[in-house]
Amino acid sequence: MDNLHLVDVTSELVESAGQLAESESLRGDDAIDLAAALFVSAAVFSSADRTLCEAAERQGLHIADPPMT
Repeated sequence: MDNLHLVDVTSELVESAGQLAESESLRGDDAIDLAAALFVSAAVFSSADRTLCEAAERQGLHIADPPMT
């Protein structure tokens, strides 16, 4: 649990999420998740949402257990 980060939803995070939502064609909640991971410089990202995992990978994150096709 030492590597677990709780991220406040700030105006900066919302702005970043908005940019990700547009550039990566993400839903708002998914864009917030990805923006938060990028904000804390996460090394690994995991989600059951294939589209979100693909966007996270394009943003340079390593994907753990990507969803099956």
